[in-house]
Amino acid sequence: MRLEQFRGDRVAVLGFGREGQSAWRLLKQRADLQALEVWCESGALPTEVSGRVAEFDQGLAAYDVVLRSPGVPVDHPALREYRRQGGRIVNPSSIFLSERPELPVIGVTGSKGKSTTASLLAHLLRAESDSVVLAGNIGLPLLDQLDTTASLVVAELSSYQLADLEGRLRLGIITRLFPEHLDWHGSVEAYYAVKLRLAELLDGQPLIINGRDPVLKLATSAVPGRIESNRAPFFNRREDELMLDQAPLLRSRDLRLVGRHNLDNAALALEAACLLGRPLMPLLDALRSFQALEHRLETVSTAGERRWINDSIATSPHATLAALESAEGHPVVLLVGGQDRPSDWAPVAQWCQRRPLRGLVVLPDNGDRVARALEAAGAVEAAKIRKAEDLDAAIAAAVQLSRAGDTILLSPGAPSFPRFRNFEARGLQFREAIQRYLDRSTA
Repeated sequence: MRLEQFRGDRVAVLGFGREGQSAWRLLKQRADLQALEVWCESGALPTEVSGRVAEFDQGLAAYDVVLRSPGVPVDHPALREYRRQGGRIVNPSSIFLSERPELPVIGVTGSKGKSTTASLLAHLLRAESDSVVLAGNIGLPLLDQLDTTASLVVAELSSYQLADLEGRLRLGIITRLFPEHLDWHGSVEAYYAVKLRLAELLDGQPLIINGRDPVLKLATSAVPGRIESNRAPFFNRREDELMLDQAPLLRSRDLRLVGRHNLDNAALALEAACLLGRPLMPLLDALRSFQALEHRLETVSTAGERRWINDSIATSPHATLAALESAEGHPVVLLVGGQDRPSDWAPVAQWCQRRPLRGLVVLPDNGDRVARALEAAGAVEAAKIRKAEDLDAAIAAAVQLSRAGDTILLSPGAPSFPRFRNFEARGLQFREAIQRYLDRSTA
């Protein structure tokens, strides 16, 4: 939907997070509206913003158009009723795609690795002097880049954003596919369907997938233009080495990224960059210089004869498993726990059965349930489990369980809500708690 199509409308922006604020600013400045209001179910609105804080209800019928921020479920009862009555619901990112159809947009999604892959791809393209915008679920909202003079956009797209996104993409990447955000989507099938909407937005343009993911490979088997990267003859990972077909390019130790799964991400990013016509050797040089993103297997410190790793981004057991795989060969004290929602810890239990944890520290709200599941599976001994109410207590417990040379890994396997605003806030507090412990221990 283009901005000119809002002329004379009464518009409500639902939700006032990053994208809601971006949409409000844009419409306030550029759209000729009859009325513009913001409607949130919680929190508070700035004094300059007209709107309300209350549950969404039949009052939506008073608006000609509703802009749905990503955090608002597409099947919210009030939105279902509004849709049934013929109301127009617009995804803010759809406005960007409508306003800038000439600008190539590369969409990146996946159950894990989408932020790193999107950031890495933008880094690789900039090394070739491309003017590239990194936006969407990472960095700035797409609408904040409406006037960009860049030649290309790399957009990380979450399932919340993809659910009703409209427009066309130039190229797509899907990194992994496993159950996530089931509390928001309602079922595995619904979640997978939303992720695969990326293929619909490509309209036959190339879709690069991680060919090592059997679920993703099966789910995209009928997609035209699919490229099974991370398998020969394309860029692919073989153990700790990145290959092009059968030819070795570099090893994991050559990169500043931790974990084999990041070689998978690198293979996908290289595939996209080369498909866009960029030469290989400068891309490999750029790959070596890429820094890991914050809160994603981030080494916080190696002080105190221990390696402290912040993987606060891990909001599912599958992500925790990837973090454990990256630490193979080092005894691990694992910190887990967060929002209590349906999740399957069996893959983590199976890994830990073969590679026992040094210790397990569990946090609210679902930590007790995770501990019971792993103990029942024989993945950790009861004597090696500790409960903690906060990160300071968790660090103290982890130190007691660990030995010199061990890795203390925060990889919660659950969302940060409601105890933290987001995973970034959780990761920052983990860093601060580590520093407080180190300051005390060296005082």
